[in-house]
Amino acid sequence: MPLTPLRARRKHHGWTKIQLDARLRRAAKARNETLPQPESLARQIARWENGHGSVSPLYQQLFCDVYGCSPAELGFIEDPEAVEPEPAEGLAAELARASSVDAEVVNLLQAQTDSIRRLDARQGAQLIRDQMRAHIAHIEELTRHAVRPGIRRMLAKVLADTSALAGWQALDVGTPRESWEHFERAKSAAREAEDPSLLAFATAEQAYVLLDMGDARQAGELVQYAHHESSGAVPRLMETWLAAARAEMATALGDADATRTDLDQAADLLPSEPDAALPYLVLSDTHLARWRGNCLARLGDEDALEELNKGLEAVTGTYARAEAGVRIDLASALLVHGERDLANEHLRTAQILVGRTGSLRQKRRIEGLAARTH
Repeated sequence: MPLTPLRARRKHHGWTKIQLDARLRRAAKARNETLPQPESLARQIARWENGHGSVSPLYQQLFCDVYGCSPAELGFIEDPEAVEPEPAEGLAAELARASSVDAEVVNLLQAQTDSIRRLDARQGAQLIRDQMRAHIAHIEELTRHAVRPGIRRMLAKVLADTSALAGWQALDVGTPRESWEHFERAKSAAREAEDPSLLAFATAEQAYVLLDMGDARQAGELVQYAHHESSGAVPRLMETWLAAARAEMATALGDADATRTDLDQAADLLPSEPDAALPYLVLSDTHLARWRGNCLARLGDEDALEELNKGLEAVTGTYARAEAGVRIDLASALLVHGERDLANEHLRTAQILVGRTGSLRQKRRIEGLAARTH
């Protein structure tokens, strides 16, 4: 196999992967960026050096810093001198398509995202992933070629919302790398849209990728960062959601006191009415009860059953994935009380629902709990 430019450059310097890791971390620190754990980064570097997958913009910058090379020299872009000039017709057509976008078109794109969101809630992500990818590609192309700042910001807002939804869907079906990239796009679009709520939301949701990979510490730090950066700039409903997310991270770290403090804060912050400015956040008393029940069940708290039964009433027969999640949490809580038969009943129903939604995250939880019921 021929050496890729990236691998050839490391061999030229005579660096081991550990030495490269250290240099990348110094370069990241200079840019106020944080890199994943060494094992995770080593796997990523190996993929890139073997020519598998595209290198994200952040890492392109870091590699250029470390090696003192241009993007073209490292194979990230084609050498400008080697590229034949292309006709302007293609760009003109793309600019023309984007120029036809107005507020009504943006609203239609947002409506399509909302429709996918409702389908996802009821049937899961597996059947609509291709539709979602095509939708994102369409919005992304329009955003890249929109000239008018106002329209561009509106498109960026839809792109941020859509990408965050896609990130959660990808995580649910077991593709964390794809999920991470969706959240990266969501954060970038939220910054262009100048929307602190979407930026906080995408940042905190990205923490769940780390949590699913077993890195609860960094996941908690990322949610805390989202909360700190958005403080005073987001509506109460977003503050509520962030407090509940902090509680879940504290639960994963086994910090029962912090969990209860954050859950209580979420309950105090929860507005009495939905916030029309945050259509991607569906959070009410019953939804918060499900969240609270999930955390308390993981801590083995006896109050979990009451909260979860309250949450189950709100989603039974309507939201397949949410119902499966509550039933899995109920099974976990019931096992703490030694009620195996009822726990098994909830797990059987959850398994049927997961078969419909294709949620790999929930399937793994069911398998783990099923082993405890025998």
